[in-house]
Amino acid sequence: MWTALPLVPTMGVVFPRIVLLSGGFGGARLVTALSKSIAPGHLSVIANTGDDLTWFGMRICPDVDAILYSLAGLWNAETGWGRRGETFQIRDALTDLGAQSWFNVGDLDLAFHLLRTELLNSGKTLTEATSELARRLRVQGVTLIPASDQPQETHVVLQDGRLLHFQEWYVEEGAHPLVRQVRVPEGPASPAALDALRHADTVIIGPSNPVSSIGPILSRDGLSDLVRQAQVWIAVSPVVLRAEPPDAAISHHARARQRLLAAGGAVDTPDDIARRYADLVQYYVLDEADSARVPDIERLGLHPVTCDLLDPRELARTLTDLSLTVPSLRDHSAGKTSSRTSPGPCCALLS
Repeated sequence: MWTALPLVPTMGVVFPRIVLLSGGFGGARLVTALSKSIAPGHLSVIANTGDDLTWFGMRICPDVDAILYSLAGLWNAETGWGRRGETFQIRDALTDLGAQSWFNVGDLDLAFHLLRTELLNSGKTLTEATSELARRLRVQGVTLIPASDQPQETHVVLQDGRLLHFQEWYVEEGAHPLVRQVRVPEGPASPAALDALRHADTVIIGPSNPVSSIGPILSRDGLSDLVRQAQVWIAVSPVVLRAEPPDAAISHHARARQRLLAAGGAVDTPDDIARRYADLVQYYVLDEADSARVPDIERLGLHPVTCDLLDPRELARTLTDLSLTVPSLRDHSAGKTSSRTSPGPCCALLS
């Protein structure tokens, strides 16, 4: 088992090309710290689009927006969605008019969705529209890519027989009803996502919901095969067993993850989630307090790595270090031969 130690100075280090597969909540918490741990231009983020929806004629991409807002320093980490300092006058006015305004779009957020919808209606792809929105938010050094340019969305079949859009279940129903089946979208990946993976040295599956956030990314045509072509593959556990959910937002996310995993016969533990990724990754990063799960993870043929998952900066340093195990990069930086799975400069092999 490897555990993170303080990152060594990076002078002379050749950074790998890293691709992060991400949902909104876990990705938004990680991506800013990760972007500060590596050289500008070396990080691409492929964001889930299965949660997207059309609301009052506007195209809304919650996971894409969370990551953009985080990179721009605008994300509301307390709620886990939207922008800081939001007001909801338009939502409230719609409610007063008798409209069903269950999806909480703030007034500042509304401007973002209006602009995206205008860009899409002008003929731009979602990838092109996202790039333009990133430019207007002055996001630099990180490329954000939607998993697909096609408007295909995740649905859930509930135990009571209802078929709901993911957001109807997650937001309007509070992720409370039990789920019988999750229907993730398939179809084409965005060309930009495929191109980023073709050139990636390292692929990281972020600490996002493995069913509703990572599932709709990996289900896109050809994407899983390209993940396996990278030289280093890492997955991060989205669950920390030692921690009681500190607030309503995290409790909501945890409940949704538990419900969706249960629909597939799985449980919300680091080792059970690792099993989902066993044929895709080499390293599995879990919280240091969950090390009792390490033997089960090792039996899956994975290399467990521990750190404080609740500290985005420490997690970012750990992921950066593991990324430096790319043989060609370590040969160039350290001037010596490295195996594909040898620990990097801030990881120690524990007996």
